[in-house]
Amino acid sequence: MILIPVRTKLIKKGDDLTSVILSSLRKNGLKLKDKDILLIASKVASIAEGRTVKLKDVTASLKAKEIAKEVDLDEKQVELILMHAEKIYGKVHKALLTLKNGFLIANAGIDKSNCKPDEVVLWPSNPQDSAEKIRKEIFKRTKKRVGIVIVDSRTAPLRWGTIGLALGFSGFHPIKDYRFKKDIFGNTFQITLQNLIDDLACAAHLLMGEAKEKTPIVLARDVPVKFSSKINVNSVFIPPDKCLYMKVLNENFKQASSLSS
Repeated sequence: MILIPVRTKLIKKGDDLTSVILSSLRKNGLKLKDKDILLIASKVASIAEGRTVKLKDVTASLKAKEIAKEVDLDEKQVELILMHAEKIYGKVHKALLTLKNGFLIANAGIDKSNCKPDEVVLWPSNPQDSAEKIRKEIFKRTKKRVGIVIVDSRTAPLRWGTIGLALGFSGFHPIKDYRFKKDIFGNTFQITLQNLIDDLACAAHLLMGEAKEKTPIVLARDVPVKFSSKINVNSVFIPPDKCLYMKVLNENFKQASSLSS
């Protein structure tokens, strides 16, 4: 497998992201091939879609002000987090642990990096649709059948630092199922599924960086995945009652609620 970082111009609201991708590939001396995968930073997808908010246009509620003071965040950013999060599980310095679009993520994915000082960036309105549209548009313009992954970053429990996260994907199957297969000693796998899209997102995130690298695209070539235009989007999501983290979180929440009542 080969990973190639692709630098781009500074992407702005209203830019045709597919055109930016194709022109950036050309400027970097690259030509798309069938079964390439393009990993795209969610930040540039959001900015192109106009998913930025000016903080001066946000009014912080009393609740947002109280939380902001406790965790040392901008009160208007906290207000946006309260608006966009499906659930808030807790907080630490500079971050709220939230549920957003089926992801356990800090601050509902709302970020103040790589945007104007008076703005924040939301996630794309529908990352899955964003991935689908880019894949179809690339095929329309180049006749190349590629995969697409929309990449953001997240933290992992009990680890410092950020890693990659696939918010949306298109063009290939996201999971490799090892259940009931044998390992090298003949042991049978019982529950093991390999998450291919997050593996790829992590690899791309390493090359994209987090600051001023201006490398929001990574071209992946010779990737060991099964390509298809028909995929089960929900196959990567585990129900909360079967998820180690969510089940424990929800049980602790219920226990805490019963003790306080």
